[in-house]
Amino acid sequence: MLLPVARALLWDGGMRLRFALPLGLALAACGDNLTVPPAAPRGQGSEATSDLVINEIAPRGDGPDWVELYNRSVTPIDLCGVFFTDAVDRLDHYLPLGGVMPPAPCTARTLAPGDRLIVYADDTPIVDGTPIDAVYALFEFDVADEVHLVAIEGGVIDGLLFLYPPNPEAPADVTLSRDPDGSGVFFPRTPSPAAPNPTEVAP
Repeated sequence: MLLPVARALLWDGGMRLRFALPLGLALAACGDNLTVPPAAPRGQGSEATSDLVINEIAPRGDGPDWVELYNRSVTPIDLCGVFFTDAVDRLDHYLPLGGVMPPAPCTARTLAPGDRLIVYADDTPIVDGTPIDAVYALFEFDVADEVHLVAIEGGVIDGLLFLYPPNPEAPADVTLSRDPDGSGVFFPRTPSPAAPNPTEVAP
């Protein structure tokens, strides 16, 4: 009976030797030295490509849901003409970050370089004829949801389809945060609203 053949890596006096052994012999030779490295954590979304990014998402917690927006560029960004939404195909879910709905004129509202803006997704309605508070959105998040920044011309500035980790019973003190801060994909992290995202894995 032929045994499966594996290519084994054995260490002898600091020199690596590579040769073929039957699988059973290879495992026996490795003994206690046989280890399987843990799988690297997999993030959600994609790395940031725009100057204005969605940087942290808190879809659960004791208070309202919230999102941190971050200007990672070296120049101010005017938020007039930028919309925050959880559904690009629903205009009734668009929050104008400049504070007015088109075609009304928008007074420049800038986010300085390196500054962060917290927007609360607490299902606050926009009422015709009343001022819009541009840090309170018209929707709340589900544990599986999406969030987008959309330009008035229709292009998506940044966005994420997310699944809150690791399940609906997960602790409420974990957010989804870009790691590295401002540029990477999203991982479960300790909340850091209006501050740089931590790099340690949330408990």
